[in-house]
Amino acid sequence: MLELAPFLDAIARADAPLEGKANGWQRNAVLAEFGNTCAFCSDPLDLSSPKSWTAAALVPAQLGGPANVVENWVPACRPCTAAKGLRDVVSWSDRQASAAPNRVALLLARRRSALLYAENHFTPLSRHSKRERLLSHLSFRFDKPRFRVYAWSGVVDGESVGLVGWSTRAGDPHAVGEALLALRLRDGAEVLAEGHVTLLRLPADAFLGAVWALIEAHGIVVEMDVPGGGPLDVEDWRECWRHRAMDPVTNQKRIPMTGGKALRHAPRLLSTNPDSVRRLAQLQAAKRADRLEESELRYREVMARKSKHLDLVKRGLEPPMPLGEYRAWADEVRSLQTAWARLANESPG
Repeated sequence: MLELAPFLDAIARADAPLEGKANGWQRNAVLAEFGNTCAFCSDPLDLSSPKSWTAAALVPAQLGGPANVVENWVPACRPCTAAKGLRDVVSWSDRQASAAPNRVALLLARRRSALLYAENHFTPLSRHSKRERLLSHLSFRFDKPRFRVYAWSGVVDGESVGLVGWSTRAGDPHAVGEALLALRLRDGAEVLAEGHVTLLRLPADAFLGAVWALIEAHGIVVEMDVPGGGPLDVEDWRECWRHRAMDPVTNQKRIPMTGGKALRHAPRLLSTNPDSVRRLAQLQAAKRADRLEESELRYREVMARKSKHLDLVKRGLEPPMPLGEYRAWADEVRSLQTAWARLANESPG
């Protein structure tokens, strides 16, 4: 039977409140940018009373918000800071509904800039993909509120086990609720514990797919610190969920924060779009025609050299080739002829 205590304790330990504070120059920079007003309600700040305002994080450190990126900080009065709490600003819907549209757009733009330099999981894209594709993929994630979950995979009593869990500090309740529903209905997860910490067990063959669905929903997935964990399938590119990058360049190159060689990416999938299928068929047909022409040319060239040699020998203008060399030459001619015939007879596609 699976012992739950180590996993529940690991989530509780890792989920302790994280300290994240703006430094002096960041506080001064955001004050100047917002004209000494609260970024959320636009009221003037009382700078003579330091305790009346603070620099608030748009994406809290608890959710992987970067403390060293000035765009993640804004000046806020104490009432707005308390009302926002540890939420990602994009999930603070009541403030967005009451604030001026241009102020909301400004905050969301700052959040997006900050998230580019936060801890982000890799995308499935190849490291040879264009930067624009990577940014577009990340942008799709960034549109959603960020939440924090924990995952673990390994072997317990000879059985492969996959677990996912979170605490009440996970982030946006709506996003977490959708994740719970998807894990149960789509992935067949079994709820092992509920309360301050929620823990679910997934079928081993559904674990990696479920983790990546959480990542694409903008979850930051953290590995539980429990002994005995490890990949369920070391050959699966999705095992790179354990690694994250801190900027778009290392994400594009698929270099983890810990350094080392680039990680694997998802295998390339061919498009099912009719125009793409037609263009691919044309390209494959052209490449096959080129290979066939090259194979025929190589065979005819070696046959011409052989015929010329035999003619010169017959006329006494060239000595016969040694038997061993002649046999090797004959074998080469036969292999080229066989390759040409195989290409000519193979079915297209």
